[in-house]
Parts: sequence; structure tokens; C-alpha cells
Amino acid sequence: MNKKRVGIVVGVTAAILSAGILTFHPSRPLYVKNRAIEIVSADGTVLAGTLSRPRWVRQRVPAMVIVHGSGPLTRRELVGDVRRLVWEGIAVLAYDKRGVGASQGVYPRSWGDGAEATLRVLAADAAAALDRLRRESGVDPTRVGFFGASQASWIIPIAAESVRPPPRFHVILSGAAVSTGVEQLYSDLTGDGHRPPQLTQASEIRDRVAAYAGPAGFEPAPLLRASRVPTLWLLGERDESVPTFASVRALDAIRAAGNPSHTVIVYPDANHGLRLVTTGEAAPVWADTFSWLRDQGVLHSAGRI
Repeated sequence: MNKKRVGIVVGVTAAILSAGILTFHPSRPLYVKNRAIEIVSADGTVLAGTLSRPRWVRQRVPAMVIVHGSGPLTRRELVGDVRRLVWEGIAVLAYDKRGVGASQGVYPRSWGDGAEATLRVLAADAAAALDRLRRESGVDPTRVGFFGASQASWIIPIAAESVRPPPRFHVILSGAAVSTGVEQLYSDLTGDGHRPPQLTQASEIRDRVAAYAGPAGFEPAPLLRASRVPTLWLLGERDESVPTFASVRALDAIRAAGNPSHTVIVYPDANHGLRLVTTGEAAPVWADTFSWLRDQGVLHSAGRI
């Protein structure tokens, strides 16, 4: 996950759903109102962002900051997800990573022993984005949270530490609730979905992961145990980048210890992109996300502008 570009699951855009009726042009759907904004991170780095919101909704709406997965990514990689979220009545802030696209700064490329330092730099950017989003006049500041995939599962809990009041929710796709060291071992064993695997027997891989005693890198468990932010985890059992079985075990232990904040949905046939391996179809990520947000009181209705 930390060595390859991983995008968030791209949903079916409203332009397709509406057969073109709600679009001026395929690249500019009418129901989305975009505005460029700047985000100033804690170290003064200015990040280039776009706030997208439902055009015709006059009341304050729930809102999300999308946190990227790994790699030097820009807002362009998130267009499909932004449109799907806005179609559901949610404002979205997406931004170019520092040192990438139109954002200032230097993209942090170190990993390994420096994983936590790298994640904390990126988490400070995410926290600044959420603070910026919360100040928008059309946004309900009590219904603001994070949405992200893959590497974002480590960034989001760190970012939430410094946000006051805390985010209302987190939605994490294909995330790791285990250390960066464990995730790296697993990716090496499986080939990370794009290299020849070192091992092919699932039982042998699980045993190696369970016995791992190497450098932990960044360990998210303390933050996840302490957090009371309602968090939805959407995971693929056939993920070759993140050890879903180990993440589920870690999250189950947190819930068994008395923290009910983490909701876990596992798609048995889904890979890291949350697509079904046997058919190539997308897992029902959007339906599960919006249903959970309604249960949390973030979405007050069936949504859809």
C-alpha cells in the first residue's frame, strides 16, 4: 500500500445515472458547484483544494475531507468519488497533496523507519483541511468528518487527534488497523497485487503475519483504542495490500475491550480496490456508506439532490 498508488473506490457518477440530463457537459455536472480554496497547514504550507457542494441545496449540509491513499496524488484522482458524494447531498473538500499539483511544499517520500514522521506531516495537512471545511458557511460544522482509503487509514486517526471538536465520523476504505511494519510484511509476502508473491498459501501468510517481530513503524492501535469517533471500515477479504484478517482481529479486540466506535464490513470476494475478484464488479461500498451515515444521523434523509 505504501509503495504504490492506490486510489479510493470510484463510484458510478451521477452523470451516468441521470443519462446526461443533469449535466452541462460530462466534465461539469450541473448538480455540483465547485470553488477553489486554499488550505494553510500547521507549518505554513499552502495546499490547493476544491470545495464541491450540491448546487441547489440552501440549508447547511454534511461535509467530508477526502484523504488520499499513498503516492503523489492530486484532486483529479478523486473526481468520481467527489461527484458521488455530492449527489448524495454531501459537500466535499479535496486537495492536492503537498508538493504535488498546485500545492506548495515538498512531497514526503521517506518511509520505513520514518513512516510515522511522514504520516504526521500528511495528517497535519488533513487536519488543516477539516478545520478549513468546518468554517464554510454552507457546511454544518457538527456533521463534518474524514473519508479516505488505504494509507489514509493511518493518517485519519492522527489528524483527528488535533481537531477540536473531534470529527463527527470517519469512513475508511481498504484500511489497515495494524502497524506499517505488519502491512509491509504482508505486502511483501503477497506481492502487493502487482508483484510475484513470495507465498501463496493463505494459512502460511497468516502464520507469518501473526509471528512478525520486526520493526513496527507506525502503530495505530493506541489511537484507535482511544478514539470515540464513529468509524466505518469497509474491507476486502482478498486484499493483497492490507491484511484484512489482521485488521479485523485488531478492531474486534478494541470493541471487546469496551470501545464500540468501530463498525466493520468485510466483502468476502473484494480486493484492495473493493472490486469483486470473480466478477470485477464494485462491492456495494456506496450503499453501505450512506446507510451507515444515516444511522449515525449525518445524513438526515435518503439524500440525493
